[in-house]
Amino acid sequence: MLPIVCIDVDGTLVGSSGSPTDKVLTAIGESISRGQSLILSTARGAMGPTYGYAKTLNSNGWHIFHAGAALVNTGHQPTREYPVPSDVLKTCMQVAIEHDWALELYWKSDYRAFRNSDFTRLHAEMLGIDLQVGGPNDVEGDIVRLQFVVSETSLSDVKDALDGIGTLRSATSPAMPGVCFVSITQLGITKGKAVTEISSMLDINLSDVMMVGDGHNDLDALRVVGHGVAMGNAEQEVIDQARYLVDTVDNDGLIEALELSWSL
Repeated sequence: MLPIVCIDVDGTLVGSSGSPTDKVLTAIGESISRGQSLILSTARGAMGPTYGYAKTLNSNGWHIFHAGAALVNTGHQPTREYPVPSDVLKTCMQVAIEHDWALELYWKSDYRAFRNSDFTRLHAEMLGIDLQVGGPNDVEGDIVRLQFVVSETSLSDVKDALDGIGTLRSATSPAMPGVCFVSITQLGITKGKAVTEISSMLDINLSDVMMVGDGHNDLDALRVVGHGVAMGNAEQEVIDQARYLVDTVDNDGLIEALELSWSL
């Protein structure tokens, strides 16, 4: 049995229904009873139902939020944060204004919609949190991630506008079809770096770690672990990178991945 399984949220743990199914939760309970360490690995923030998912997976362990920009322990260990540089923040705010793109600013456990739109309203509903409109000085602490929320057809334009600005990763969610989430973190900060850091803290070899995901922002983690799993709904690049392929999120493909981890 593999000692660690890292689990993405949108498109992996959560499908079009907007929350994990009862069957998936039962399989998670079985993993916990077997002694596995389950690690949430998401670009979402440590707030609302998402933080609850982390506690469900492991109520006293490390989890990856903000695509690796915040490593949060649900026990009593201090958070490890990697703030976005001020010049990256300034550039992204200027780009959002120039192109009229929705931009969200994220602290470890809080956020503000700097450029509000129907997308940010729907995104707040999807996350199960209140829509908070504001700027970078509204919340104490460091901003760890920026996120443009745009139509999938605008993804290439966003990438062109932000070329060379921090680490840029994109993702989608079955709960918001047609929308793309483009995250910007400190240069070099990825889910792969976060998985490597947590595995080192737990003294577990990466060859004994499984990562289950579906999107572009999961690629870095899939490359560093010994057992990469792509969901059936994953982007083709993710499927090509992964070692295993399971069913789609809406067909509870995560259960298949967990059962596989028990046999390895």
